[in-house]
Amino acid sequence: MSNKDFYRAFEDKHRGSRELIMNRISVYLPFVNILKNQYKNAKVLDIGCGRGEWLELLTNNNISAKGVDLDIGMLKACKSLDLDTEHADGIEYLKTQEDESCIVISAFHVVEHISFENLQILVKEALRVLKPGGILIMETPNAENIKVATENFYLDPTHINPIPSSLLTFLPEFYGYYRTKVLGLQEDKELENQENISLFQVLEGVSRDYAVIAQKTATNKILEEFDGIFKKDVGLSLHRLTEKFENRLLNIEEKIRQSEEKSKQTEERIRHSEEKSRQTEENYHLIINSSSWKVMRPFRIMVNFLRWFIAGLKHWISFAPTSRPRRVLKRVFISLKERVNTHPKLRSKILKILNKFPKLKERMQKINNNKVVVVHTPSELSPRADEIYHNFKNLQKKTTKDS
Repeated sequence: MSNKDFYRAFEDKHRGSRELIMNRISVYLPFVNILKNQYKNAKVLDIGCGRGEWLELLTNNNISAKGVDLDIGMLKACKSLDLDTEHADGIEYLKTQEDESCIVISAFHVVEHISFENLQILVKEALRVLKPGGILIMETPNAENIKVATENFYLDPTHINPIPSSLLTFLPEFYGYYRTKVLGLQEDKELENQENISLFQVLEGVSRDYAVIAQKTATNKILEEFDGIFKKDVGLSLHRLTEKFENRLLNIEEKIRQSEEKSKQTEERIRHSEEKSRQTEENYHLIINSSSWKVMRPFRIMVNFLRWFIAGLKHWISFAPTSRPRRVLKRVFISLKERVNTHPKLRSKILKILNKFPKLKERMQKINNNKVVVVHTPSELSPRADEIYHNFKNLQKKTTKDS
C-alpha cells in the first residue's frame, strides 16, 4: 500500500465506519433543509471532503453538493460512489467561487490541520461566497474534553493545534457574520440525565467534537426560520459535568453531615437518659435513707396487710375459684365422691337421683375426674428406699395440710 493511502487507512481505523459518521453529521441537515427551501438549485461546498460521508448524505436528501480534497487516497472512496469531487486545495478552490453562490460551506475536521492565517482566509472567503442566510460549518476536536486535548488530538500526525471554541466562534463574529452557535458532538447521551457521575466521566464525558455554525446576515424572513434551531442547546460541556460532579460531592457531604448530626443527637439522648437514670437513683437513695421513709415503714406494712386482707375477704365473699372456702369444699366433695364409689348400692341410688339432673351430673363428674394413683408400700424395701418412701409420704401429708 502506497503512502497516498496512509491517511485513508488511518481514517478507516480511528474515525469510525461510514455509517457511523453519516449518522453523526445528520445533525446539520435541519440547517441545510431550511436553506434548500429558500434557494432553489443552490449548492453546498464541502472543503476537505475526505471519504465523502457528508456529500453522500446531502445527495441522498436531494441537495446538490461538491467536495474538494488534496488527499487522492481519500477521494478514491468518493469516486467509487460517483460523488462530485475535485482534487484541489480547499481554500484556493473557495477563492475561485462566485459571490453568493453557495447556501452552505462545510469544513469537517479541517481547521485543526491548517495555519491560523489560512483559517482566517477560510472564514472571510466563506462569508463572500455564501448566500444571505447561508451558513459556515466548522467541525473540529473539542479541546475542552480533557482526554481529547491531552491524548486523542495528537493521535493524528497531521494535526497542528487544537482550537478552543471561544476562538473559533470569535473569528466569524469578527468578520461580520450575523450570529454563531456552538454544537457539542459525540458525548455520552446518558450523562445528560445522570446526576451521580464519577471523576472519570468528567475527564472523558465532555463532547469529543464541536462545531461552530456561523450564519450570514439576511432578511428577517429568512433569519426567523433559523431562530428555533439556533436556540436549541446541543452537547455536554465541561462546566455542566463538573457541576454535576460537585453536586454529587455536596450530596455526599450533606449525607455525612446528617449522619453526624443524627449520631450527635443519639449521643445526646443517651447522655440525657444516663443523667436522668443517675438522678432517679440518687432520689431513690435519698428517699429510702430519709427519716420519713423509716418512720413510715410500719404504716406501709399495715397498708400492704390491709390490701392483702381486703383481697382475701373479697375472694371469700364472692366464693371465687381461688378462695379457700371453695378449695376446702372441693376437697370435701372429692373425698365424699371417693367414699361413695366404695359403696356400689349407695352409688347406684345417687346416680338415679342425678340422672334427673343431667347438667348437675355432668358438672359433678368433671370434679377430680383424674385417676387417683394409689401407691402401696412394698413388703420389702432397702433401708435407703424405705427412707425415701417415708420422706415422700411426710412431704405429701405436709402439703395436704398446708393447702
